[in-house]
Amino acid sequence: MWSSITSQPLVVSLLKSAISSGRTHHAYIFTGDDSETEPVALAFAQSLNCEKNDGDFCGKCESCLAIAKGSHPDVHALKAESKSRRIVISQVRELEKSIYLKSSRARMKVAMIHSADRLQPEAQDAILKTLEEPPPKTIFLLLTDEPQQLKDTILSRGLRVRFRPAPLKKKTENETKVEAWLEDFTKPVPAAESAVFRAYHLVGQVLGMLKEVKDTKVAEAEQLLEDPALDNLESGQRKLLEEQLEAQAQADYLRERNQLLRAMVEWFHAKKSDVHAVETLEKLARRLSRNVNESLAWETAMLQLAR
Repeated sequence: MWSSITSQPLVVSLLKSAISSGRTHHAYIFTGDDSETEPVALAFAQSLNCEKNDGDFCGKCESCLAIAKGSHPDVHALKAESKSRRIVISQVRELEKSIYLKSSRARMKVAMIHSADRLQPEAQDAILKTLEEPPPKTIFLLLTDEPQQLKDTILSRGLRVRFRPAPLKKKTENETKVEAWLEDFTKPVPAAESAVFRAYHLVGQVLGMLKEVKDTKVAEAEQLLEDPALDNLESGQRKLLEEQLEAQAQADYLRERNQLLRAMVEWFHAKKSDVHAVETLEKLARRLSRNVNESLAWETAMLQLAR
């Protein structure tokens, strides 16, 4: 039942209201931690198809149980392939085939895309076309903790639902450092110190940390290439491996950078700061995803926060 989900009262209220009024959107973008978005997405799918048909879900009927087990013929889940950690276009094509089939027994077909930020560009283009002309009685749920990785055209086709940060987990060493920096950054500015100076100081700290992260990822990739077992590789194979390891190092770096940004957003949420700070950081995340000058993007954002 919806009452069992207590960590996202505003989200639950929104979805229950949509079902009760019969005004559900054809696509939702659930933005938040997997631990929060996934249970709500599952509950939403159950509520749409529970045999009680009262806007809630019992969790015990045949439909609810099948959805919970992932075996319902009209509720589909798409996840990244284990090796590539990406969602490729062939997976999207298979999903499209399934959702365009006549419903087996559901009142509303549901297509859940977990970690939608892992959709490859071609896969995003394919999903976009489906979102522009969705099949009848079908709802798409795109779950992501990095919405800035999705194309603006996709974001504009879905109803964005922001989730509250998940309960605090054990902080990493870098997250603890960032929180201490933000504490200093948000203290009243002494007469002898300017807000601009403080903003540039924070930029230097953050960029220094990110450089250490990037250097570590590159060093790890180089260490893998020094494995004696790779000595017999042909030049073409070795070059391909180098490119793959370089791409993986970059992907790992970007993920840690995004985790750092999320930690900053959650800190401002916890401090109940004005929405300006959160919006500024979300805008920064979107800019960074477009390969802009990273240092300049951070400087601009921190100066906006300082004001």
